[in-house]
Amino acid sequence: MRTSLISLLCLSLAACSEGGSNGLSPEPSTQDLIFTAVEDDGTLAVLDADTGALLRTVDLSLTAHGAPVKVAVHNVQAAPDGRTVWLTAMPISEDGGHAGGEMDEELVGVDIAAASVVSRISLGAELHAAHVVISGTTAYVTANEADAVLVVDLAAERVARTIQLPDGTGPHGARLTPDGRLLIVAGMGDGSLVFVETGSDDVTRYDLPGRVVQTAVLPNGRAALATIYDTRQVARIDLSSREVELFDLPSSSAGPAQLYPSPDSRFVWVADQGMLDGDPAGRSLIAMDATTGQVHRSATVDPGPHGVVLNERGTKVWTTTVVNGTVQAIDTSTGAVLSTADVGNEPNGISYVHEGGVMP
Repeated sequence: MRTSLISLLCLSLAACSEGGSNGLSPEPSTQDLIFTAVEDDGTLAVLDADTGALLRTVDLSLTAHGAPVKVAVHNVQAAPDGRTVWLTAMPISEDGGHAGGEMDEELVGVDIAAASVVSRISLGAELHAAHVVISGTTAYVTANEADAVLVVDLAAERVARTIQLPDGTGPHGARLTPDGRLLIVAGMGDGSLVFVETGSDDVTRYDLPGRVVQTAVLPNGRAALATIYDTRQVARIDLSSREVELFDLPSSSAGPAQLYPSPDSRFVWVADQGMLDGDPAGRSLIAMDATTGQVHRSATVDPGPHGVVLNERGTKVWTTTVVNGTVQAIDTSTGAVLSTADVGNEPNGISYVHEGGVMP
């Protein structure tokens, strides 16, 4: 059951694993770029953040016994130095299913300037590696089936340790606090929010009323937020008092997936995906007040919006849409769609690198 849920949400390099891409057009390293994990195609899509145009697609297939093996890529996150992006990748068996224990899942690193794979870190088998977040040269990867968080040393290219979470957590999305001391994990399996102390690996669990898909942390560090699919809500937890509040999404909500805060910590943008349990696909990107939960603005987008990220000025928000296979840019002040790019089958995770840095 858990596998089918995550496949809908976001779980789902023959030539390119040796450093190639389709070479649509080269871009300078200082260009503002959007990166999207295209799950069903096993590719990384690279877009121009200014125009919304697709620049290139990098194939992330691996090679086993001299033959290419397709991977399902779930999530993508840019490293803080803006030089690489990292994706969780699950090998796909010949019949189209997940390879399971046959092959290890991987964390794949792609050099941004070269648009080529530069690292493939083995994570282990039967994990259902979901989201990745990065602090310095340390990556934290949620392992849904293992009820764990893998701590990966990117420089040494190995899993340094495993943090075990409560049984049944089914971790999915995760984000770090600005100081890097807390990892906030979405418990999709048991409807929980889990706080992991990165210095000690201590774990604290908070009950929520439904499956938790993704988390967000306000840039000012005052609160964490999380989407609750079953109740069509966003949870807000004060990081000082640990008090939990629940904010209702509009009654028309199809069911939220990812969310992302504005740089000024005033709003959080929620992708209203739907599509679980036979639900119809949603078509809204919703901006809520991050303190009161009041809906500030709603933008109509392609069906099944999933991933979401904002630019460093808070003037533009991007979303991946699962049904149409697009990445859309939206003006945050008007809700108008600024651009739409076809990127492939079931784009999910999304990350943004700009000339001055990286959105976490």
